[in-house]
Amino acid sequence: MRHQMAQRRDALGALASQLELLNPQRTLERGYAILTDDKGAILRSPTQLQPRQNIGVRLAEGSAQIGIASVQPSLD
Repeated sequence: MRHQMAQRRDALGALASQLELLNPQRTLERGYAILTDDKGAILRSPTQLQPRQNIGVRLAEGSAQIGIASVQPSLD
């Protein structure tokens, strides 16, 4: 019984570690940002941006409202 409990505790710890890796806050702490439009929808593509558009930026330690000066296509 004790061995089984220890195994389950270890498995739970491993799952908690994996879940922590998926935490969006950890991604922000690595230097990424989340961009949102005025309705709060997440922006994923430059095609969603327009010059003079205001967007929200969520960073690891806060947020900001910014304006888009220009939009460039992908450099690939």
